Amino acid sequence: MKKYKFFSLILIICALFSIFSLPAAAIDQPIVEARAAILVNADSGEVYYEMNADTPLPPASITKVMTALLALEAIERGDISLDDMVTASNTSHNDLTLDGSSQNIVPGETMSLEGLLYCMLVSSANEACNIIGEHVTGGSISAFIKLMNTRAAELGCTNTHFVNAHGLPAEEQYSTARDISLISAAALKYPLFVEIVNTVYKELPATNKADSRYLMNTNYLINPDRTQYYYSEARGIKTGSTQAAGQCLTSYIVKDDITVISVLLGCDLVELDGGGTEVKSFTQTKKLMQWFLNSYSMKTIISTKDLICEVPVDMAEGTDSVVARPAEDVAMLLPSDIDPTTFERSHIIYSQQEGSSPLVAPVNAGDKVGEISFVYNGQTYGPIPLVANTSVALSKLAHFKSEVSNTLDKTWVKWTIIGLIIVIVIYIALIIRYNAIRRRRRKAAHEAAKRKQASGSNPFK
Repeated sequence: MKKYKFFSLILIICALFSIFSLPAAAIDQPIVEARAAILVNADSGEVYYEMNADTPLPPASITKVMTALLALEAIERGDISLDDMVTASNTSHNDLTLDGSSQNIVPGETMSLEGLLYCMLVSSANEACNIIGEHVTGGSISAFIKLMNTRAAELGCTNTHFVNAHGLPAEEQYSTARDISLISAAALKYPLFVEIVNTVYKELPATNKADSRYLMNTNYLINPDRTQYYYSEARGIKTGSTQAAGQCLTSYIVKDDITVISVLLGCDLVELDGGGTEVKSFTQTKKLMQWFLNSYSMKTIISTKDLICEVPVDMAEGTDSVVARPAEDVAMLLPSDIDPTTFERSHIIYSQQEGSSPLVAPVNAGDKVGEISFVYNGQTYGPIPLVANTSVALSKLAHFKSEVSNTLDKTWVKWTIIGLIIVIVIYIALIIRYNAIRRRRRKAAHEAAKRKQASGSNPFK
């Protein structure tokens, strides 16, 4: 890639991480001088700004981020090692141009894979990309390019196609600001990648073909010696520039554990009246991020102290309900002029849903009883768990009554009771009949005795 003597300052500010964030619908959008741009939360995927983010454009040397990602994933799988000594093949320079970025790694030269990664990402050496690609695939750069396209699709890239591993101009090589942000976010998950893209200077040891190499990062935003452009909050990732692609930059900032990625494609290189140049990819990124800093702030949407509703509790001791509250504080990164109290809230209590069982004691503080969501600008965010605010003990008497009731409700118990009643009724009926027969017999005997006595019959005469 063509190098320029000067690069201008980029300012990338932070967006605090939240469970969710809202689109920048309520604030004025900045005018960014680029063919395409995006500003996105690398963790949540929330987009804070976009312009032509899905327009396919030449990615220039930002292509190297994908090449690095595949190498890092191969290292993670154990297919290759960072300490591998890799020898440049005779085909490693086949698709290069004389005016492209290079560290003059010649065929037959042997360098560690780690050194090649530094050459590729710090000083943007094109030949290092081919050497790495062939090493990952066992010698085939075409197989590596196929891997690049496959991996891009897996990451969700919908308008990306690679025909080389370095980003030199090619008609069928294109990507978008959105796709590049996805690739950059995937690469930033690797600590080694983060370390390399934030390296300002690097000395590599001599090889079998060359003396020690001294590398300087093409991103002057992270170089304190480049006082015209240096910004202490800025981090990598990769610059890129060709006549067709213009000035390109993917970069990021980390603050309070939040990573926000900025991608600008197709910016101009402007000759200044007083001499020198202005790289618009840097100055416009600064403008974009300053807008973000001034326009967004973290606001509490809901707190664990908020009491949402009472939830009925069966068989509770001394109460018949428990209060539901959010399980956690929720803060959202919002446009500064948005009032969170205007959000429409909707909550669900599980025990009150159709077909659900009632909430029964005992209930412990923190038990999940429902969930709550928010609606803003026609979009639903959440849900956030709702939990019991306090513990509720079980009433032993209520529990006993419930157990008895539940037992009596069982079919076999009902039929057993009916059977016992029938037996008892039959038994009583038999007793009554037996006693009636005895009474009749006694009465008959008594009447017979009286008749004999009345007739004067004396059995002792």
